[in-house]
Amino acid sequence: MRNSVLLRRIVLLLLSAVLLAGILTAAIYILVTQRMYMNMRVEELRPIAHTIADIMADMQQNGEYGRGVWPLLERDNKNFLGASLHIYNAKGESVMNPPRNLKQEEHNMRSANGGYDLTDEEIAPVIAADLRTILSGADVSGIRNSTDSRSYLVVGVPIKNETAVTGAIIFTKAMNELQDAANGLNLTLFISTLISFLIMLIPAYFATRRIVVPIRQMRDVAKAMAQGDYSVRADESQKGEIGELGRSMNHFAAESERLEQTRRDYVANVSHELRTPIASIRAIGETLRDGMAKTEEKRALFYNNIVREALRLSRLVDDLLELSRLQSSAEAMQKKLFDLREVFKNVSNSFSYAAAETAVRFITEADMEHPICVFSNPDRIEQVLVIILDNAVKHTPAGGAVTLTSAAREGKIEVCVSNTGEGIPPEDLPYIFERFYKADKSHSGGGTGLGLSIAMEIMKELGESIRAESEGSGASFIFTLSLP
Repeated sequence: MRNSVLLRRIVLLLLSAVLLAGILTAAIYILVTQRMYMNMRVEELRPIAHTIADIMADMQQNGEYGRGVWPLLERDNKNFLGASLHIYNAKGESVMNPPRNLKQEEHNMRSANGGYDLTDEEIAPVIAADLRTILSGADVSGIRNSTDSRSYLVVGVPIKNETAVTGAIIFTKAMNELQDAANGLNLTLFISTLISFLIMLIPAYFATRRIVVPIRQMRDVAKAMAQGDYSVRADESQKGEIGELGRSMNHFAAESERLEQTRRDYVANVSHELRTPIASIRAIGETLRDGMAKTEEKRALFYNNIVREALRLSRLVDDLLELSRLQSSAEAMQKKLFDLREVFKNVSNSFSYAAAETAVRFITEADMEHPICVFSNPDRIEQVLVIILDNAVKHTPAGGAVTLTSAAREGKIEVCVSNTGEGIPPEDLPYIFERFYKADKSHSGGGTGLGLSIAMEIMKELGESIRAESEGSGASFIFTLSLP
């Protein structure tokens, strides 16, 4: 597990998610709370500013702007919420001249605020634009930045008499409270993020282990199958997608094992099919070469055997090439409208004689009185019928019957070839269309085991279906054709 790439990725993903959550929380807190803090302080300081402005307006008639206001404000200066008060006349000149004892108190207040509060001289550049706005008769509020990049809340109102603006009241408050709170939050978020990551690391490790262990086991199964060992099986006990993957791999292993066995059987069958005619041709050739066929009658018999075995080899090669062409989609399947009765007539003429030679009755129960128009490839359909009928005749005992029928069903024409006899064993029925598969393992005459595979490939290329049915005795092969 220490070298697990998946574990490292999950831990990295977990860490990234926790860090992202912490960063987003801090960013949203700073953006939202700054606005909320400003609005709250503005709503608190603005009424105080208006009250002081009214007091200053009332004192205007006495001509005392600066020192005269301090006795009135000295009692309530602690209610300024830690903000600095600045008073200006109509010319924008500061008239804030607190007594000496209040100067010391102001110094103490600035020290308590971390040295962020500014004097009238220091604050002048920060509130210059706001002062002009206030002296024009408007209230102002907002956050301003000083030359040292510190933020200050500014709340200002004009001093008015009945005819004009005579001065300005401005509160300034350093935003260090919010910054201190943000710093505290960031530290808290960092610690909580680290603790959350460490806590989640343990369940993440065990959760990842539950995923990694079966995946590694499946990897070993895949390697074993790649080396030809299809007996291995993956763990199917896991729930969810891992268990489904295990079941899929086991199904793949079982199918691969069966296909491998089929391939081996095919190689054995093809080897047998090739060995028999080759050995026969070789034996006949050696006999003719050694001059052991003394009469023309014997030589003619040997020549006929050579031709028969050569034709047998030719059929095998032709079937292999035909299947290869179909599977590579090299053969074009051109469709057209045609009357299915013409195909039935052609195969009936051919197989009636072949069936009679083996004492098998050939019966056509299709409606030959009315046109059966279908949309397909007539040559390929006749080829499929020939394959199925040839197979049916070969597996029908003497005295049995092969029946050809057709019927319209669910928007298709279904063509059925059925025979009497022993039928197809249930364990062989699902594989009857596979390449080189023979239900009768002892059967070695005539066929190559490729006919039904060719029929299946043709029907696939035509976009149709073909199936086999067998219930105890006899078998039926049914394929569909599209109506126009």
